[in-house]
Amino acid sequence: MSERFLFRHFFDVLALGGALAEWTLACWLLGVPRHAALHVAAPLFLAMLNRAAARPLEREPATGPFAGTPGRVVLAAAFGALACCAVLGVLATGWGAVRLLGALTAEAGVASLAVREPLFGPEFQWLASLALAAVIGLVADGYVRGHRRITVTRIALPVAGLPPAFAGMRIVHVSDFHLGPLADRVALREAIDRVSALDPDVICVTGDVIDTPAADLTGWIPELTRIRAREGVFAILGNHDRRAGAERVAAAIRAGTTWRVLRDDVATIRRGDARLHVAGLEDRPEPHEADGLSALLERVPRGDGVILLAHRPSVFPTAVAAGVPAVLAGHTHGGQLAVPGLRHLNVARLLHGPFDTGTFRRHRSVLHVNRGLGTSGQRIRIGAPREISVVTLVAAATTPR
Repeated sequence: MSERFLFRHFFDVLALGGALAEWTLACWLLGVPRHAALHVAAPLFLAMLNRAAARPLEREPATGPFAGTPGRVVLAAAFGALACCAVLGVLATGWGAVRLLGALTAEAGVASLAVREPLFGPEFQWLASLALAAVIGLVADGYVRGHRRITVTRIALPVAGLPPAFAGMRIVHVSDFHLGPLADRVALREAIDRVSALDPDVICVTGDVIDTPAADLTGWIPELTRIRAREGVFAILGNHDRRAGAERVAAAIRAGTTWRVLRDDVATIRRGDARLHVAGLEDRPEPHEADGLSALLERVPRGDGVILLAHRPSVFPTAVAAGVPAVLAGHTHGGQLAVPGLRHLNVARLLHGPFDTGTFRRHRSVLHVNRGLGTSGQRIRIGAPREISVVTLVAAATTPR
């Protein structure tokens, strides 16, 4: 229910929430107007402006006065105001708690001031101003440059039952392109160039190729034709692909690329007599994300090496219980918004649980969560750059625990 609500009303929430945040900041910085009517009229006007700016992101190609940069600037201001208000609220709560605790301690020690200082005095004003300046700078950088930054992560992935013929195989793992009105075509092409330069044996795509039903598939799918690998490209669908129409998206990818789309299906890679299986789990809404895993794994011969592609990393505990040695996932974007330098302090930790970004080991199973190549909601990334993962397969016994 919450996922459907978010898809359907995201821009409504952003427009209204951004308007209230913008008006709150204006009152805090400039003073509270005396005319009560302004507290209704101004937020209403800002909400209508924000909603109008979001309209071009609901169809492709975009049209109207807010298409392109004008609309993005308006929405960036709304989103930035929300971020500023969130930080201001946290600061005010912490400051107030410390001050009140100090006052109670002073009274308990008999010290009592005849004239009490205001709770949020000049010191708080300075602290809040510095914090808001930092937030504004981070948000601006996230919109202008952050969404285009990209890192290449290299990991060794142990696979139980890996035939010697596949030791050293290089898999490039990418995820979450989110192609549609919000996507940056230039940034996508740069990322594809990076993938091609890595000359992978296999490429795995873990879902959310398309962002919304508004995406122009005929315009975007041809961009993916350069994503090729010697032994194949294997892809699954994600929750955004489902929202855009799973059958439609899968058919477009199959018709326009050489990829193999795995929908509760298993592909087998052969090197001589040796076999390695790639199992692709169809995306299902939580809490049913792992419902098809048992039936899928029954199609893998016992004792053979297998790599599971799952859009949601929350599948991992079930995969561990089933003895799956290696899982590749996406979905989280590494939060898309994270505290710079502290990658695990991110939005995904709040929304999706502990498997937010990076590599996780449980017993004899390993999960790698890729941060993706696109953005969702807004074209912004802070502290969570786009990611291309280069996964080198190794026999499980060769990896120290």
